[in-house]
Amino acid sequence: MKRSHSLVFPTSVLYWFFAGLVLSYLVVAALLAPAGVHLLPLDMVVSLLQSRMGFFILLFGLPCGIYLIGWRASDLFVWMRAPHSLSLDDQGLRAGEVRIAWRDVESVLEIQNHDRIVLRHRGGSYKLRLNLWSDAEALHQGVMEHVVPELLERVSREVAEGQSVRFGPLTLDDAGLTHKGRLLRWEEIESIRVQDEFDTGVSTRELVIVAQGKPRKIDEAKIPNAPVLLAYLSDRLAG
Repeated sequence: MKRSHSLVFPTSVLYWFFAGLVLSYLVVAALLAPAGVHLLPLDMVVSLLQSRMGFFILLFGLPCGIYLIGWRASDLFVWMRAPHSLSLDDQGLRAGEVRIAWRDVESVLEIQNHDRIVLRHRGGSYKLRLNLWSDAEALHQGVMEHVVPELLERVSREVAEGQSVRFGPLTLDDAGLTHKGRLLRWEEIESIRVQDEFDTGVSTRELVIVAQGKPRKIDEAKIPNAPVLLAYLSDRLAG
């Protein structure tokens, strides 16, 4: 079944873009004022530099402005170069010249804070920015429905053959799950879950593994194939 998603303008990043633009403009105006180039009224520049934040704006304003425009508002520049539509079907994903077959996907990484999915495949990697496409939730679900079962089958086969499978800071094998050199045997693991955290304006999702009454929290963004690992653990512990 083919699903199509149209390109959506990333309105939410305009705040970061204009904030970065304002910061950069203030610094440039302050630096050019002594040379007689007045991008802002001289009184305004003098007041800015004499204010409590003047020194910090002059010192950090330009790096912060570049960071806000180049990183936090990067979706705007990606949107300008993106194709008008993206489609999924039973064979793979297609977005303009990008073609990714589900069978070629080697790992999937979810970046919760930036609403992105990174698909690593045989030809390289593709960063899917969900907020740039219509019906982002359905797009996320569609990608996972195709990618996770394929990867889960590979992981299950490798573990059954006695191999160890790395998931970033975690290693999975037939004996259990190893984290920071400590083997958590299957009989020691009491529960697993994911939970959302929100701290200092940044949202993250953590995988919580409770073993022998002690919870271990790992940032999901640091675990390649985290949905695959969660699916495997859920099946293994349920059985």
